[in-house]
Amino acid sequence: MCFSIITLGQEQDPGITIELGNKSLDINRPFILSVIIRDSEERPLIVFPDIAGLEKRSASATSAMTTEGGKATMVQTISQQYFARSEGTIEVPPLVVVVNGEKLKVEKFTLQFADNLSDEASPTAPEPEVAVSNMVAEELASGSIFLSVQTNKTRVFVREGFAVRLSLYVLESAPVEMEFYQLDAQLQAILKKLRPASCWEESVGIDEILQNTVTINGKKFTEYRMYQAVFFPLTQQDVAFPAVALDMLVYELQEKGERKKTIQKFASRPIKVQVQPLPAHPHKDQVAVGTYTLEEQVTRQQLASGESLRYIFKIKGTGNLAAVTAPDVLNSASFDFYPPEVSQVIRRSYERVTGEKSFNYFIVARQNGTFPLGRYFQWVYFDPQKARYDTLRSSRVIKVVGESRPSDVVSTEGELLMYENLARLDTTNPYINYQGITRSLINAVVIVLLIGTIWMFRK
Repeated sequence: MCFSIITLGQEQDPGITIELGNKSLDINRPFILSVIIRDSEERPLIVFPDIAGLEKRSASATSAMTTEGGKATMVQTISQQYFARSEGTIEVPPLVVVVNGEKLKVEKFTLQFADNLSDEASPTAPEPEVAVSNMVAEELASGSIFLSVQTNKTRVFVREGFAVRLSLYVLESAPVEMEFYQLDAQLQAILKKLRPASCWEESVGIDEILQNTVTINGKKFTEYRMYQAVFFPLTQQDVAFPAVALDMLVYELQEKGERKKTIQKFASRPIKVQVQPLPAHPHKDQVAVGTYTLEEQVTRQQLASGESLRYIFKIKGTGNLAAVTAPDVLNSASFDFYPPEVSQVIRRSYERVTGEKSFNYFIVARQNGTFPLGRYFQWVYFDPQKARYDTLRSSRVIKVVGESRPSDVVSTEGELLMYENLARLDTTNPYINYQGITRSLINAVVIVLLIGTIWMFRK
């Protein structure tokens, strides 16, 4: 009884579940293992297991937030890609996925990889790997083992995203045996130097080293990718990444066959990303920067005066979706526009941030006539690929029939207004927090029961 009361009186932890992707796949398609976290905005640290016969590659993170009735609901999905090395059947034993130190078990399952499967059997396309930059090729002069900090762009506009990654490259034919040395402590110090204070950071949140095979100048290297994120510069200050160093534990073979253990330091080269200001514009300090398109939905395009409709203004594309704000809606005597309900889906990968953000408006018609919604819904942004400003403008047209109604008339048709009778609400009555009182009573009962139990056992 005590445990039941305690359980009811406490909040439940956010739900964490494991989701397996398609198990019958084309040889060129990845198997997807996903962790789904509900009702939590904190980015978890996840370690996905290695699977024999599969190569672990890119990971991605998706966060979906919806707001309804003033309450926000968050669902995060972190996914890991596994590619097969050859065709055939793979019996996967029970797995363990570590989420914020908690071990989650996955029962055994079977994967089937074949050539030329239909798209229906393998719907998930592999995410392209980040190309090795020419800068890495130049670093080959430093030897068969080198540390590299790379960016996929050398020049960006303010608030335009660019990817950064930290990798250790080891030539496959290099006659050396080595292992990481106190990596956690070293990475914390390195990332403290690499994370610029003038940028917004978006990362996948995978707490492990990804190992890939890459070809540079005709030679095969093993890349140990230790960190990668997408940064959005918030100021016109250039983003400088200083040289960082990583200590590795190296085993050297002696004449008598013994191995000598030494610590060797590998350092990267400093790099800089130039940040350009946006062209002159009245709102250049507020507009979003990225590549976007508009999708819109409206519940009805013809209605009577006094009736309501729902209109969704959805912005989709590549950029810092978290910073995207609602379009500025002009005041009008023809319509009552109420603040929108906001929902968003943000997909974070190792090279870019994509997604969509929806603004769901509740609108009440007040005057008859034909009204293009493009008069009221416009959203200006800057496209870095075209290096110019652009506008997403509604293309829908609303026709209102019937006698015009002033804005103080409350509609009795359709769905209820969100703020109906708000002005007439009596705020003089004292507010009684019944939920808080109930929680206090439950806690008091629990304490009394625990004291009684202890007293009985002592007696």
